[in-house]
Amino acid sequence: MMILSVLVIAVTFSQLECRRIMDDLSNEVSINPEENFGYSSREWVKISKPPVAVMSKKVGQHMELHCEAMGSPPPTIEWYKANRKITENGAFETNVLTRSPALAEVSSRLVVNYLLPRHQDVYRCVAESGTKVDTAPTKLLVTDGREMNFTQLLSAKILGAHHLPRVTFWASTYMEVIGNDLVLPCKYVGNPKPRVIWMDPYSKVIENNEKYSVSQDGELRIRSIEWSDMGQYVCALENSVGEDSIETFLYPMQGSK
Repeated sequence: MMILSVLVIAVTFSQLECRRIMDDLSNEVSINPEENFGYSSREWVKISKPPVAVMSKKVGQHMELHCEAMGSPPPTIEWYKANRKITENGAFETNVLTRSPALAEVSSRLVVNYLLPRHQDVYRCVAESGTKVDTAPTKLLVTDGREMNFTQLLSAKILGAHHLPRVTFWASTYMEVIGNDLVLPCKYVGNPKPRVIWMDPYSKVIENNEKYSVSQDGELRIRSIEWSDMGQYVCALENSVGEDSIETFLYPMQGSK
């Protein structure tokens, strides 16, 4: 009876998650779901949750900006300070090159552990999917403090300080065609460098084998996905300061007929 209850809960969750995905798609972008699930090659991207328009912090404070986007092929999110790119989150090159009909909802955090006046600027969240781009700006104000040079940062033990691990780029939802390979990102920051583990939908730690492989920068590659691969995958980080984790819901889709 307990096993049956667990199965019912799992199926119900999967149905609700799929419905949420379709609601998000229909609410956030003007597309025809049948066209996308018929595997149109049309590229699209939409920032679904932009960063706050203005953020004000004091010198020395911790700061995080958050941005979410959805699209097909699965989009990447990069952060720009003025016109200079300051992140390297590219993780879906395979999907773009193979013109995969995959869909994804992705998130990114820009993390600054110790703010200085030099950090004050206009930042942009830039989401890219194939040739399509969407962008959202945010203004960061840094107050009540003075600038510090390299020597001062060293003597104050700010440079090299230990910090909590944080996931900085991941997919909250990923939909891919059965039989295809895929890569689930889990980019991160943290000092000391955190240990990264992935857990499958059955809460088992994933080991490198013919089916799965975890890269040094946290990406999980799943080969030839099957319907049974559907579920919630967890990327967990841990170092001597603390831990962080994110979840990715994987939904395998039927191929076009």
